[in-house]
Amino acid sequence: MTILMIRHTPPGAAPDAAPLPARIAGHRLACRDCDSLPALVRCLQRAQRSRPALVLIATAAVDAPQWARYGQALRTALEALPAPYIEMAANDDDALDEHLHPQHAPTARVVCSSGRADACRLSLAIAARRLQTLPEGA
Repeated sequence: MTILMIRHTPPGAAPDAAPLPARIAGHRLACRDCDSLPALVRCLQRAQRSRPALVLIATAAVDAPQWARYGQALRTALEALPAPYIEMAANDDDALDEHLHPQHAPTARVVCSSGRADACRLSLAIAARRLQTLPEGA
């Protein structure tokens, strides 16, 4: 199975180039970069078809008009995920849960003001621990 990491990066910012491990707890790690909320919605919709074991979502700061415009589509895509998700944010204000109030909250929310690399390391450790304790086929 696959772990899907979706990294939302603000428009105009360089995509995250931090090296990532190829496998976590025996699962292949796939990464998708999204530069807007509509792109994030599309990445989440693709995850519905690819059926990963776990989804990690790194969020970026988004202004209120974008939340108003794309929030419902994003909440719908989150709620349709076929797997649990872990959310990474630089602060509580950037977290999806704060804006969307989805029916199914993340398995974990990692808020790490020291940077995305630290949040990523912690989220991958949580993912590894979670996937090591799950029975086959769960």
